Amino acid sequence: MQPIVGIMINASAHRSLVAGTACKEKFEYYEQAAREHGVIPCFFRLGDLRSNGTVMAYTKRDGRYRRVALPIPDVIHNRAIHQGGRAAAKLAQLRRQGKRLFNGWNRYSKLELHRLLMLEPQLRAHLPETLPADADTVREMQRSHDTLILKPANSSVGRGVMKLERSAAGWQLTRRLRSGWRTEPCNDELPGRIRARLRTETYLIQQRLPLATFQGRPFDLRVSAQRDRSGDWTITGIAAKVAPPGSPVTNIARGGSVYRLDEVLAHLSSERFAQVQAAISTFCLQAATHLSRHLPGLADLGFDIGLTTDGFPMFIECNGRDLRVSFPKAGLTDASYRSYANPIGYARHLLDQLAARGS
Repeated sequence: MQPIVGIMINASAHRSLVAGTACKEKFEYYEQAAREHGVIPCFFRLGDLRSNGTVMAYTKRDGRYRRVALPIPDVIHNRAIHQGGRAAAKLAQLRRQGKRLFNGWNRYSKLELHRLLMLEPQLRAHLPETLPADADTVREMQRSHDTLILKPANSSVGRGVMKLERSAAGWQLTRRLRSGWRTEPCNDELPGRIRARLRTETYLIQQRLPLATFQGRPFDLRVSAQRDRSGDWTITGIAAKVAPPGSPVTNIARGGSVYRLDEVLAHLSSERFAQVQAAISTFCLQAATHLSRHLPGLADLGFDIGLTTDGFPMFIECNGRDLRVSFPKAGLTDASYRSYANPIGYARHLLDQLAARGS
């Protein structure tokens, strides 16, 4: 019988699977990759685990998903976001039972990831100056830099991001309101509402270098770094996210557009394009390898990388749960598929390791 690979999903993906409706998770890609690697995928939530060593999971039989009781798989790829002590305790129990759970915990503070990357000297040139944000560090960074980004340390999809920029008239703050992005002067200090937010929520303040532009708008890159069947890190794909007019953020959820890397760098010669692409890939592979030494179980990361105007890659942030929406929007069908297939291949790698130890 083929071995079973567990895929832990969140509640919304679980509802879509049961109802047979579309969602961000491409279950058909998991199924195709499972056939290629000779495994059977089963899908479940953390709450579906039972104390008797079984899980109530959905697996495909006779062309449709059916809920069945299965032994908890030896290898599990986590795609859900878990919060709180009870969830952490359940995940720890799986590991104590000898289960190989990868990307089990996938929400890390942006400040913590930046701190870990700073430990590796060869990565530091790619890291913008970044500090925990409060009134003092904001003033400190304003003395050193002309453009700064304020963002929550534990948020995603561009929520709460603000830009501070020095102009001829003094410092200006750009932030998102319900009516859209608004720029206002803040020469002496941040507005009281923003200072209050910094006291109640953990923010970071980060140097923002002049980014390369496409059609007059700044862009950054989503780079997928994953472990594959070999067990090694590989670059699955690179997509460019272009900010909407007037916005300091490129996030798709905030109106950003997605393009292929060769489209936004079409002005480069083929030789220079290859150099820039190689520099991006090299940095992300080095960063993924370094982070995985400090955060066990990492196997699937989404890096946000900025390019300076001369093509040098700069780290923005790293996501432990890539939503995998950039590649299909850029028409990168192969990279989109591989973003699902590589984790299944890595699961097969772990299963082969377990089988070799048991033989």
